[in-house]
Amino acid sequence: MCCLHCTIGGVVVAPDGFYARNLEVLREAQTALNVAFGAILSAYIGNSLAEIDNGPFNHAGLAKFFIFIAIFIIGLCVGNSVILRGEFRLGLLFLGMAAAAAVAAHTQGRSLGFEVVILRILAACWVIALLGSNAVLTAIHYIHHRNRK
Repeated sequence: MCCLHCTIGGVVVAPDGFYARNLEVLREAQTALNVAFGAILSAYIGNSLAEIDNGPFNHAGLAKFFIFIAIFIIGLCVGNSVILRGEFRLGLLFLGMAAAAAVAAHTQGRSLGFEVVILRILAACWVIALLGSNAVLTAIHYIHHRNRK
């Protein structure tokens, strides 16, 4: 732990406070990101269901698709939060579970008639945005503390 303090806006802040504030902002931004991607995914699925609605429909298949999507979202969000706490192995376990659920949702979505390219793009953007924002926080923290010993 570092004993050095820095002044930000007239307030003395310990380096750990700097990281904690940035982490809080990142978590709020990631929550907004999750809501936005969830809304986009919901809109896409709703639109696709309206087009599929003209023929016989597989309700059990749709239920499986939504369960796989839910597992993907939970695994991605929990894995991301665990990584932010510094527990990388547990985070990778959750991200692996999310990846497996994404593959299962992709397969199920294809069998339901969804445009799987759109599902892949949405999932990739979501993962890149969450993990990329973690990398940005790490870079900010490193740059802020690189000259302190």
